[in-house]
Amino acid sequence: MHADAQTESDDEWAARVTRAVRSGSQEALAEMYDRCAEEVVVAIERTTRRDESFALDCLQEMFMRLAAHPPVVDSHAALMAWMRVTSLNVARNTIVSEKRRNRREGTAALVRDVGTDDADNESVDAILGQLDEDERTLLRLRHVEGMRIRAIARVIGATPQKVESAIRRVMGRLREGGAS
Repeated sequence: MHADAQTESDDEWAARVTRAVRSGSQEALAEMYDRCAEEVVVAIERTTRRDESFALDCLQEMFMRLAAHPPVVDSHAALMAWMRVTSLNVARNTIVSEKRRNRREGTAALVRDVGTDDADNESVDAILGQLDEDERTLLRLRHVEGMRIRAIARVIGATPQKVESAIRRVMGRLREGGAS
C-alpha cells in the first residue's frame, strides 16, 4: 500500500493506481483488487441474479482486461464505473454464450439422439425424414459437428446470413412439430 494512503483522497488513489497499473505494477493491480473487488462482485450478483461463483469469474475476466488495457481515469467514480461496465459486459457475454451453447446442445440432442422411446423416435424420424438433404446437412454441421455459422457458410458456399436464416427456419419447423 502507498505510504500516503491515509492522506490520499479516493480520486488521487484512483489516478495513482491506474497510472501504476499502466506502467506494469502488479502491486497496484493487487491494491486495486483489494479495494474494489467486493463492490464489483455485488454489482454483478445484483444485476445478473447469479451466484457468487459466476460473479467472481466475471470479476477475474474484468481484471484480466484491466491488466492488459488499464483505463486512464482521474477519479474513483470513473474507475468504479469502468469496472462495473466492463464486468457487466463480461457477464452479458458469458450469459449469451451459455444460452447459445444450451440451445445448440438441446438441438443437437433432438437431431442426434433419437431417444429411447420408440414413439418419440418415430416422431423425430418422421420429422427429420421430411427435411431435404440440404436441411439435414445444415443441422448436422451446426448441431452435431458444432460448426459455427461462418464456417458452415464457407463450406457450402453461402453467406452467413443465409445459413443462419435457413437453420432458424428449419428449427422453427421442428419446434412446431412438423417439417412441412
